[in-house]
Amino acid sequence: MLIRGRGREESGLLFTKASEVVLADFDGHKLDKKSVLKTPNESVIHGELYKARPKVGGVVHAHPPSIVLTSIASIELRPIFGGFDPRSMRMAIKGIPIYPSSLTLHKVEHVHEMMDAMGDNDFCVLRGHGVVVCGSSVEDATIKAIKLDNLATLNLQAAMLGKVPAISEADQQAFLTRKSTGMGGGGAETLWRFYTEWLRRA
Repeated sequence: MLIRGRGREESGLLFTKASEVVLADFDGHKLDKKSVLKTPNESVIHGELYKARPKVGGVVHAHPPSIVLTSIASIELRPIFGGFDPRSMRMAIKGIPIYPSSLTLHKVEHVHEMMDAMGDNDFCVLRGHGVVVCGSSVEDATIKAIKLDNLATLNLQAAMLGKVPAISEADQQAFLTRKSTGMGGGGAETLWRFYTEWLRRA
């Protein structure tokens, strides 16, 4: 697997360069002997998901403040909107699994506990820590992570306003029967182009 390397020579997550991406096996052992960087301690999260799910082509582990805050405040990520963001809506209707420990996942047995909490979902919130998301590609996993962050952000803002209801059960069921809702206005590739262009202009 390819994973962002860690060490004194790296530029940090936001400014990661191609040279800072390390080739490793699924146990987190670095295979590129020329790199001065090491694999991160949480490589085990990525490796165990790749082992367990052969169709997974990308894994994201991140720490969005919105997800950290909603998880420690026990704010449920509910379907409070509809067509505004269909991908996030689908996640909310299915339900967001939560792994209760906030500790860093360094050990295989802890990752397996997290995977048990994740179930057949492609995402899992780590309470007071962050999120783990997997997808068919790096782009797909990243888009899912962004949409989960959007869901958490709006639920956090709604919680500040008071008791905001979820959309009706009728709307939720109608939404799930619509064939177009799975794409959310475009596939992962379309959304990836949007976000990379947005990042370029930011």
